[in-house]
Amino acid sequence: MKFYKPLFSIVVILIQLCLSILAHFNHMQAMEKLKTENPELYELIDLHVTYDFLFLFVLVIGFYEMTTSPSLIKTLIQIFLVCIILGAQFSEIIPIKGFYYGVYNTAWFSSGMALVLILVRIGKYSFEEVNYWKSNKYNR
Repeated sequence: MKFYKPLFSIVVILIQLCLSILAHFNHMQAMEKLKTENPELYELIDLHVTYDFLFLFVLVIGFYEMTTSPSLIKTLIQIFLVCIILGAQFSEIIPIKGFYYGVYNTAWFSSGMALVLILVRIGKYSFEEVNYWKSNKYNR
């Protein structure tokens, strides 16, 4: 499997990793403050944390973008990655109810599709290698 100009995807993945780490520390700080101010309420809260999975989704889509040859599809994937990161980061200032979860669900679906396409590409590559190895075995 060949990587085609992976610098953009690596930068995007690292940016999302930094944003996820910052979100984690902000979340932990807010939970600690809530725990000290109102312990009864803290015990009742069951928060659904999404920033860690958003990083994994960006990682999978970024890996697929790295393995895609330069074309219009690669450019569209790059724009899509930037839109995911910006949409998740600035979702609080956009006046659409549930905008963050729309971005999150879109990233979830896209990473699932990218994972399937990566597995197909790996399978195709492995079958080509096996066939090449078999044809060279009989030629010896």
